[in-house]
Amino acid sequence: MADAVADEVAEAMEQVEGERKEADAVADEATEAMDQVEEEREEADAVGDKAAEVMEQVEGEREEADAAAEEAAEAMEEVEGEREEAGGVTDEATEAMEEVEGEGREEGDAVAGSEASLRPALPLGRVKRIIRVDRDIKKVTSEAALLIAAATELFLGSLAAGSHRAASRRGRRAVRAVHVRAAAREHRPTADFLLDCLSANEEAPPARAAAGPRGGGGAEAKPLPRGTRRIDAFFQKTT
Repeated sequence: MADAVADEVAEAMEQVEGERKEADAVADEATEAMDQVEEEREEADAVGDKAAEVMEQVEGEREEADAAAEEAAEAMEEVEGEREEAGGVTDEATEAMEEVEGEGREEGDAVAGSEASLRPALPLGRVKRIIRVDRDIKKVTSEAALLIAAATELFLGSLAAGSHRAASRRGRRAVRAVHVRAAAREHRPTADFLLDCLSANEEAPPARAAAGPRGGGGAEAKPLPRGTRRIDAFFQKTT
């Protein structure tokens, strides 16, 4: 009986020992699990720290991006202001160029008009030959001939207009020598050198014209001012 009890006690002790070993194994597994959980927690903390660092870095980069965007906006506003100023300067330059071009066109038109007005109808070669009839003149430049031809045209135009007015006042449709003489008499400088060369009568008789001096109709010619010559003497041949 005692042996049977001892056997049962031994079996119970073995069973308890087995359960203790199992409990120790479970405890070891639990410890390992706790260690693993701790490691995972540490890894999670490390990942959290890295995530926090990344978030801080991202936040810093976002702030830098915001600052760069603000600087870019300010730069764009400055560029827009400069562009508006440049546009104003361009408009002023365009207006100035248009004004200069307008002045240039006006000056060109004026020059063209003056050049056109200085192109007389009288042939310059003939004018030069007439001028060189005077032996005191050795050389005639083209500019001088041009001015003399232009002045001659102006003088002839003025004399023709005055002659037309004189003929109109007398109710005549044709301009005659008497009308030219009347026009010359109205202008003192013209009368001084031209009046004595014009006939006093509209149609002088042939005998009387041959007997008397030219232009005087038998009357004595008016004395010329000192230093002047009759216009017809300019075309007379000199010996």
